[in-house]
Amino acid sequence: MTEKREVPDEAAWDGYEDDLDVRYLHDLFYGKAIAEVLEHFSDGRSIERMDELLAAPRSIFQYYVFAFTEYVTSHEAEGDSDAAGSLLTLLEAREKRDPGSVSDIYHELAATLDFVATRQEHFDADVKIYGSFRERADRIRQVCTE
Repeated sequence: MTEKREVPDEAAWDGYEDDLDVRYLHDLFYGKAIAEVLEHFSDGRSIERMDELLAAPRSIFQYYVFAFTEYVTSHEAEGDSDAAGSLLTLLEAREKRDPGSVSDIYHELAATLDFVATRQEHFDADVKIYGSFRERADRIRQVCTE
């Protein structure tokens, strides 16, 4: 279960102006709760959110990644291979780029990783294109629980 978090304030967004992707994320998400931003992950937009969250300040990433996980585990994400693949890519890349940013909240992400890892067909994600979700989730788990 996800811990109760406060919507990030302006101080949490400090430095967002330095990155074009994060500026756009700020325009979409600033002051909004997770439920209010879920729509921005559907209709093929998860790849954009992945890029933006990868570059976002840590506290912004650690709050809004749960909007991503909520979307991926929703019925709406069935068949959305890009969303599931992008979430795995985001978690792996973010931890490499900013060590601790994923591992600090891994205990809250573990159930979603298990969901994605065991439902590759649910997302209609070809292993030849996306790789094995189980193997990718195992790599993330290993890095985050060492």
